Amino acid sequence: MESARASSTSWLLITSSVLLFASLCAAISEYAPGLSESYYAKTCPQAPAIVEKYVTKYLKKDSSFAGAFNRLQFHDCWVQGCDGSVLLNSTATNSAEREAHVNFGLRGITEVDEIKAALEYACPGVVSCADILMLAARDATVKAGGPWWPVALGRRDSRNSTDLLADGNLPFPVFNFALLTDNFARKNFSAREMVVLSGAHTIGNTHCNGILPHLYNFTGGNNATDIDPALNKGFAAFLKKQCPQGNRTNTILIDSTAGKFDNAYYKNVLAGKGIFITDATLIRDSLGKKIVTSFAQAKSTFFEEFAAGMVKMGNLGVLTGSQGEIRKKCQFVN
Repeated sequence: MESARASSTSWLLITSSVLLFASLCAAISEYAPGLSESYYAKTCPQAPAIVEKYVTKYLKKDSSFAGAFNRLQFHDCWVQGCDGSVLLNSTATNSAEREAHVNFGLRGITEVDEIKAALEYACPGVVSCADILMLAARDATVKAGGPWWPVALGRRDSRNSTDLLADGNLPFPVFNFALLTDNFARKNFSAREMVVLSGAHTIGNTHCNGILPHLYNFTGGNNATDIDPALNKGFAAFLKKQCPQGNRTNTILIDSTAGKFDNAYYKNVLAGKGIFITDATLIRDSLGKKIVTSFAQAKSTFFEEFAAGMVKMGNLGVLTGSQGEIRKKCQFVN
């Protein structure tokens, strides 16, 4: 009798685990209409392997490209959707997204162009620049030790890109918790999803441009000694050495383990070592601090939710079917 009960209990546990796994897969696989993981299966089956090959090459040369590729996905998708518009050059009559204040120091454009050239050689006119960004962000994250997630494909490229749209949609590094949650809510992302996607700051580097408001004249009183009180004093002194007042172009590692995708970011934020005001502000709010603490304690939870957040982001404003175009070169419309 006891043996039968034990077997029954084990069966229930196994069944429950299978159902939970299935529900998680279903939740993460809800893609925008027109997208699928097998989109290029017949037209360019080697596309994912080509992107992965080049991402591996770039990360071997410079591990900080993992952060650059993550940033490109976010900065593309948050402005009129995941349509490759962040890659376009300005023209004589238009200032493109890349010229926006919030896109200062954006990296990886040339590398995406190189990937695109390889794909054009293998499968001319098939793979969009927008899809390259999705694959590159995922592959770079995995190669830096982070989570894997399925990437749905089939996006087409936008013909439009303006700096005003970027500055009007992307969060600035000086945003407080309320501004951040409002910014994410406008894209139908919760405060928790905002905090988990902020975890992308666990890899890569950044220019001092976004750090300076954290270190000098924090309250706007034209006082060079006016530092964000949320900063650890020793860390603030370290940052000031790396980013002297007025120096926008120096670069600094974004995290204590910047070459590795892990949950050290949240531990650093709790210790007063957030690189940006947007990092430090996460623990000024009770809800934000609770979420940060949970991710600092459980890397697996952070990884799982980060992966789901990247999939959800990849569905924003996609162009499919006859919309947009497949650019031959990512920096120029056809």
